[in-house]
Amino acid sequence: MIRHIVSFQLLASDPAQRRAHSRELRDRLANLRDVDPGVADLEVFFDLGEDEKHWPVILVSTFSDREALERYQIHPRHRKVVAWMNDGVVAERVAVDYLLTPNIATI
Repeated sequence: MIRHIVSFQLLASDPAQRRAHSRELRDRLANLRDVDPGVADLEVFFDLGEDEKHWPVILVSTFSDREALERYQIHPRHRKVVAWMNDGVVAERVAVDYLLTPNIATI
């Protein structure tokens, strides 16, 4: 199993616009749960908002294997969400992928 975590920094500085973009980003990402049978879990969370340095939206997803993650990333519905994010919504994103059951051979 592969855990895929992505944090998103938004472009909007207006608090109302940031909230609207956060909710829409959550909804668009949540609608990707069924794009591949290898998507074991996909959840979107919001930062508590207590530190302005924190990024406001976090995707936490789990895939059956690397191939499932790759299929998810190239799926047309996922690519459509990415295009929307890149069109004035998301300033930056940072991701990490890791094995849920560490294998010493991969280190």
